[in-house]
Amino acid sequence: MEQVIRVKYIKEGPIKYISHLNLVQVFTRTLRRANIPVLISLGFNPRFRISFGPPLALGISSTSEYFDIRLKKEMKIEELAEKLNRELPIGLKIICAKIILSSTDSLVKSIDQSTYIVTMKLNTERENLKNEIRENIEKYLDLKEIWIDKRGKKGIKKLNIRPLILNLRIEETDITNGNMMLKLDIKMGNDGNLNPHYAIKAWLSRYSYSFDLVEISRVGMFIADKEVIKN
Repeated sequence: MEQVIRVKYIKEGPIKYISHLNLVQVFTRTLRRANIPVLISLGFNPRFRISFGPPLALGISSTSEYFDIRLKKEMKIEELAEKLNRELPIGLKIICAKIILSSTDSLVKSIDQSTYIVTMKLNTERENLKNEIRENIEKYLDLKEIWIDKRGKKGIKKLNIRPLILNLRIEETDITNGNMMLKLDIKMGNDGNLNPHYAIKAWLSRYSYSFDLVEISRVGMFIADKEVIKN
């Protein structure tokens, strides 16, 4: 009997610099090596029946990535995870999975929000810096429009990203060591998937902070305010 499994995985380390297309190829090869009974599509270009969630921007790590896989026959979730983890390269790891109905909407269609942790290094020291940053974040979120220049295949175009930014807040600070972490919530779906770099750079461009961007990591994806799979 056919079975559909939704899988949650981690993408971190050097492999965060490979493209989504290359990532799909990595998983395809891994499924073959692990001898997973994946259903294959019909037609002139048969492919494994595997579909991924919204692509992750190049250079961003994640502890919350997903794909759905359709199997020819039933398989225990633990066995699937064990076999894949045995073959996956360093930086990719299956952390949990669940069986879903075959009629379940695709990940790309259903995921409507993502959360990122942005780690920054402060190159300045000022009194009440934390409060100042918090106040400026509030001013940023009060803006009705936030325009950026986005480069695409047809050149550069102006884009108002404010409707896609749901929230931005300080998650953690260690002013003595010059470290700060921001939590950024972004809307996803039919309105587009915003690269978090744009949201952070647009905020920084409005204020006189001297930061080095250390890392951005996706830490959650959600469907109607609920995490796709909760560990």
